[in-house]
Amino acid sequence: MLSSSAEIPNHSALRVRLVVFDLLAATLGWVRLGGLVESSAGFPRQLACAAAGVLASMVSLSALGLYRSRTCAKWSREVLRVLITALIAGLCFSAAEWSLLRLRPKEIALSTAIFAVSCLAMRGYFRLWLNTQRRNGRYLRNVVVVGDGDSVAELHKMLSSEPELGYRVTAIINPSAAQNGNIVSSTNVADLASLAKETGANGAVVVPTGMTHKDLQWSVALAAQHGLHLQLWPGILGVASVRLRELPLLGEPFYYVEPHVVSPWQLSVKRAIDVTGSAVGLVVFSPVLVLAAIAIKLAHDGPVLHRQQRVGLHHAEFTLYKLRTMAVGSREPQLDELPPINERTDGPLYKNAKDPRITRVGRLLRPLSLDELPQLWNVLNGTMSLIGPRPALPQEVLHFDDELKLRHTMRPGITGLWQSRARENPSFHAYRRFDLQYVNNWSLRLDLTVAMLTVPAVVTQAVHGLRPAPATRRSSPELRDLPDIAESFASALEVGVPHRALDPASRTTPV
Repeated sequence: MLSSSAEIPNHSALRVRLVVFDLLAATLGWVRLGGLVESSAGFPRQLACAAAGVLASMVSLSALGLYRSRTCAKWSREVLRVLITALIAGLCFSAAEWSLLRLRPKEIALSTAIFAVSCLAMRGYFRLWLNTQRRNGRYLRNVVVVGDGDSVAELHKMLSSEPELGYRVTAIINPSAAQNGNIVSSTNVADLASLAKETGANGAVVVPTGMTHKDLQWSVALAAQHGLHLQLWPGILGVASVRLRELPLLGEPFYYVEPHVVSPWQLSVKRAIDVTGSAVGLVVFSPVLVLAAIAIKLAHDGPVLHRQQRVGLHHAEFTLYKLRTMAVGSREPQLDELPPINERTDGPLYKNAKDPRITRVGRLLRPLSLDELPQLWNVLNGTMSLIGPRPALPQEVLHFDDELKLRHTMRPGITGLWQSRARENPSFHAYRRFDLQYVNNWSLRLDLTVAMLTVPAVVTQAVHGLRPAPATRRSSPELRDLPDIAESFASALEVGVPHRALDPASRTTPV
């Protein structure tokens, strides 16, 4: 139980760090154009122009709310406001230069772009660093979850299994039943303020579904009365935030949920992209495939390709092709003989990066994802897609419930939302959540988002997988966190709704 205010994250320190990053970006953009790196007779005027650009940048960033967590929570919105800031600062610099010096439109446009790119890069690195810190349990906002019914447990599971979201649940108020375990709990909504004070929480997340009208109103009133940051989670499962439209009635908050309709032409375009992309990919990567095949043959006896049965579209099984990265005959037959080391948690998936069955060549191919290249043939023959839920093993599907089996309404993919966004998260809850998000909200725009996230994910996985593991790792930004920077393209990802997690199941064959 938390009982000290020392546990409350220092958001002021985070804000100062972000201000410093923005100041560096503004200096990089406008001081360059101001000519401070050059020696000339007009130095004071150049200094004034540069100062005008830097000042306009910092004031605009603050005025547009870019130092508030609720604004920066949505990365696409943050990107848009940074671009607006760059335009405003560019106009202010232009006005200063026009009045003091000579106007240089091309140079001003270049410096505006430099400021925008450097500011986004700095803020992307800040997110990378912050996500790493949160994974290590720092800078989490302590909150009390209030609600009645199973939705409270679902929300608690999501926030606990995905610390990158930035929350730590310190207490739960559930009128239906007191919680078991180490977390502080109560059945009385009136305890909200006292529990927040006792556990060092400065916010509350209320789940209206299942609550009586009186308890809901009382929760909102108590949070406002005691200065708690209040958020409402509607408990809607699998609906992307981009499908919610504000539709107030007489000032009361109402929302319209856009229907998810997939047009036949979109599916045709997706298939055309798959055929074209896989055909081009097989041609482009054919030299890599040949070299990998030679290396496998020279280093180890046995076949070059590994064939494995997976579950695909409409639950039909198909043969998936991969470059062999394990010793011959060592997959299913020797699985039960391995030490019970599974990096995946609370579900049927299995992963062990240090699996002794992986060959020397396999330890090179896997981090680079080169062993997945033969699946381009699966895409070309129609059993897979370039982007979609990762194909599951038949023994894994046995542990899926009916809701998760909806993932088989689409072709499985070489890459997908979960692989590009939460592959490092060991929780099966995250795997389930992202797969159902993809299926329930699919669009060509979402595929484009996944494709953009996949590039940094593959690069950082390669860097992280090939470098030797240090004895102790500093809590500094990890390269594997770089996919978070790519969220500037990912407004479609910001769904943030949990799904029901499965009961723990026995481990199965590695994917």
